[in-house]
Amino acid sequence: MNQRAEVKPLAMPSQLVVVALGPVARTLLADIGSALTQIYGPPSSLGPAQQRPAYAFNKDRNQYHSTAILRRLAQLRAGLATGPVLGVTDVDIFVPDAPFVFGEADRDSRSAVVSLSRLSHGSDGKPADQERLKHRAQVESVHEIGHLLGLSHCQDARCGMFLSHKPSDSDRKGLGLCGTCRAALGLT
Repeated sequence: MNQRAEVKPLAMPSQLVVVALGPVARTLLADIGSALTQIYGPPSSLGPAQQRPAYAFNKDRNQYHSTAILRRLAQLRAGLATGPVLGVTDVDIFVPDAPFVFGEADRDSRSAVVSLSRLSHGSDGKPADQERLKHRAQVESVHEIGHLLGLSHCQDARCGMFLSHKPSDSDRKGLGLCGTCRAALGLT
């Protein structure tokens, strides 16, 4: 029995689309896309860059509501008529019941978002070097796309589906999925 799947896994899409939401380096987006292709298989492409998601800003929290971002990404995805879309932004995102999130995914709309805001710094507040930020962005993107494909959180701290609570959790994760999560998606 497939114990890692949150729900019945979706068929693997024919492609994955990565889009910038604001000023995100194209090289980082390409690195994220490369990691997604390496882990899941389908090719990834860069979608049209979008502006920073000012529409999602919550002045009381001084953060951006990730669900509003996902709604906008769903509209973009529908216009592109493609597989899942992953937005990458530099703004700090939240859901109402948490102080922040590194990312969020909505399986129904086949859209996900990853924030670089907190991933770009260490627990000491110092900026992360470019290689560390790249790794963090890649593993959290693998995590969110995994949710879109039907995976739940994993207890293996090295698996991409492990839930990160702080940037150092992302550092500990490997770029890929554990054997159990791979098997849940039918990957060999």
